[in-house]
Amino acid sequence: MYWRVVDERLIRRGELLLSLDFLESYDLELSVLNCGKVGRPYRVTCMYVVFLAIVRNLFNMPYRQLEGFTQAYT
Repeated sequence: MYWRVVDERLIRRGELLLSLDFLESYDLELSVLNCGKVGRPYRVTCMYVVFLAIVRNLFNMPYRQLEGFTQAYT
């Protein structure tokens, strides 16, 4: 048996690829959301909320843990 091949296959099973493309247009989307808005401006975009929902479901995070995740990276 080729253990190197088996090890590589097991390692690749643990890979997780998340697209962070939404960050490229984050400022533009936020400015569009806040354009003409009365009151407190939005601080996060809809795509960021979708990203957090994906992270929460992938890792089965409770909401408080997800809140810590967002505070660590904002």
